[in-house]
Amino acid sequence: KGIVHPEAERLRGEHRRALDAVRDAERSIKDVEKLLGADYFGADGEWFALKGECFDYAPGGEFSYKLCPFDRASQDPGSVGLGNWDKWEDGVMTFSGGSHCWATGTGRKARVSVQCGEANVVLSVDEPEVCTYALVFATPAACDASMLAAAREEAGLPPLPAAEAGGEEEEEKEHDEL
Repeated sequence: KGIVHPEAERLRGEHRRALDAVRDAERSIKDVEKLLGADYFGADGEWFALKGECFDYAPGGEFSYKLCPFDRASQDPGSVGLGNWDKWEDGVMTFSGGSHCWATGTGRKARVSVQCGEANVVLSVDEPEVCTYALVFATPAACDASMLAAAREEAGLPPLPAAEAGGEEEEEKEHDEL
């Protein structure tokens, strides 16, 4: 074996760390480009706030569930995968390629119906077909301005000022000409 110079070893270590940093930066850039190119966050990005979030549902009984929009859905105990984010389909979040289902020989899948709600919460989970799950998820992201106004009225709350309610037109104020 040849002679190893300490300075050469130190520089090789720095070089390896620099290469690792470059690979990490390139991976981060690709991740951001993927997010920016994604069309599933809505025209105004209204769904983006749910990215990276997870919501638990424990109805009482043997199973509990976890919904992570734009990522995965699962069932416990056993972290059974109900599917990985696939796409929006007719206003429904679809998840596919979950854990293998012995009864069907395919991966489990889930469809998540979304509705306007005051908070992000899984309202129900059902299994209408073997290894096919139907979830109902309430979220403010599904609300438009008219839904919010109706909900505020139903709750007996005053309407929001136009700017807060998402109104684009400002009221014209009377003014005297000089």
